[in-house]
Amino acid sequence: MELFKNSFIPKLLFFSMSDLDQDQLLERFIALARSDDALRDAIKSALNQDEVISIAAEYGFVIDPLAILRKWSQHTDFSKPTWLGWFDE
Repeated sequence: MELFKNSFIPKLLFFSMSDLDQDQLLERFIALARSDDALRDAIKSALNQDEVISIAAEYGFVIDPLAILRKWSQHTDFSKPTWLGWFDE
């Protein structure tokens, strides 16, 4: 299910949310993923950032790609996709 497919709503939300709001939203999504095995597995199987953003949208989170980039810049291991760094495994 793609909740916001072909919709202008996510683009409007990107522009109306501050970086801090977007970062906090991403942190809430990550916290949910850490407690939801199915969501965590879906994220881990994502091939790219767009798939992670689509998965987030299915759960009601409209994530700005720049929030993911900011989160990724906090990781020191750049050999794996950013979203794999969200989990302590």
